[in-house]
Amino acid sequence: MKEQKTLIQSESPLCPAQAVCEQTENAVYFYIFYPTRNPENRLKRCWVCNCREAPEQLDAGDKLSMMPKGTFNHAPEGITVHPDGIIWLEDGDSAALLEKGQILAIIPPNYGLYDFPGFAKYAVGQNRYAWELDEQTKAYYDKKLREADYFWQLTNQQKFWEGAQKYYIQTYEAFFGQHTGYYAIDDNKFPMRAIVEGKKNGVTYGITAFLSNFPQPVIECYVKDAKKHRRIEFGFAAADALSSSVKMEAYNCFMALAKYIYADGTFFVHGHTNTWEGIPGCAAFLFINPRAIQGMESPVYKDYKGDPINLLWAVPITKEEYDFTVKFGVNKLLALAKDVTRIHIFDGRPKFM
Repeated sequence: MKEQKTLIQSESPLCPAQAVCEQTENAVYFYIFYPTRNPENRLKRCWVCNCREAPEQLDAGDKLSMMPKGTFNHAPEGITVHPDGIIWLEDGDSAALLEKGQILAIIPPNYGLYDFPGFAKYAVGQNRYAWELDEQTKAYYDKKLREADYFWQLTNQQKFWEGAQKYYIQTYEAFFGQHTGYYAIDDNKFPMRAIVEGKKNGVTYGITAFLSNFPQPVIECYVKDAKKHRRIEFGFAAADALSSSVKMEAYNCFMALAKYIYADGTFFVHGHTNTWEGIPGCAAFLFINPRAIQGMESPVYKDYKGDPINLLWAVPITKEEYDFTVKFGVNKLLALAKDVTRIHIFDGRPKFM
């Protein structure tokens, strides 16, 4: 391994992640390191340029390999780049490397899908360590980066969070009336996260706020029409007589998941589960999107930045119900409910078995 020189680096404002551009005598690479993730998911990398004469073939054994002849459009003897900026996209999980405002390389949200390695200014065609940044793709990401840069500036302003807080409280009060509780779940760290609590018709509701300001990471690699599912809030509902003994378990779960999504690089959508044994008799939460259940109640959210906001009700399920869901899927489980529109309201009894 040749001696490496760090040209520029940046910490994600949202994820425990670091973007770094490094150079050896052979090549320059842009990568993102995720120290809290599984070893196979800790590193993403994209070639930027060669620094000396290109080889005839790719050296697959060198993880900072030069790209071979015919796969790039800069001088064949190699070039020198001077990156001067890194912009994180709004998921805080993806980033672009810039030189004088122009994209040198970008590791976008769908990195890794079909072995996609990211885009590079000097790449030609689709290669192992970089794909070509054509004009259409460049224009798309130029716009995304301008929006992201402005978004991160906004999130550093108190008035942004004051406005968001007002919106969430108004939205939830339109659903359950005057809110009766407000719990911060952000450990006084960026970004702001909270649970807004209220009561209606003998039921206590607790619903998160501010999670949907940020799209979930990596969802583009796994979910069709990810734009429709990438912004979420978590919700919990319980009969008033039981709420005081169980609600904090749900709230603690939400607090943990809000961190876990970005630390582990994962996401939640309708039908997903999370093991959690704090509620007696229950082994996990099943997350249900009321958009998928006709007649199920939900706050009415406005779209945010062109995306719908999805509430995921956390439904406590037993070990038997959890095992059934893992084996047969959520739709088979939902078919067992007596009243599927009310499965989100915890009353101490199993909803399915």
